[in-house]
Amino acid sequence: MNTAFKNLGDFIKGLTALVMSLIGLGILLQIAGVGGFIDVIGAIGDAIGRIGNDFTGLVTLLVVLAFLK
Repeated sequence: MNTAFKNLGDFIKGLTALVMSLIGLGILLQIAGVGGFIDVIGAIGDAIGRIGNDFTGLVTLLVVLAFLK
């Protein structure tokens, strides 16, 4: 049972690292003017803007901080 949870934890850590890398790549592509199909910077700005406005923004901040640990 412990190995199953360890494997699941490793999978989630790997998936989180992949998503963080894709976010970084999206930001770089958007700054370079190549990636116009997804507005990564705008989405991050919207999420940060919601943090002060409602409870959902606070929960979003806590989830992001949990991923960064």
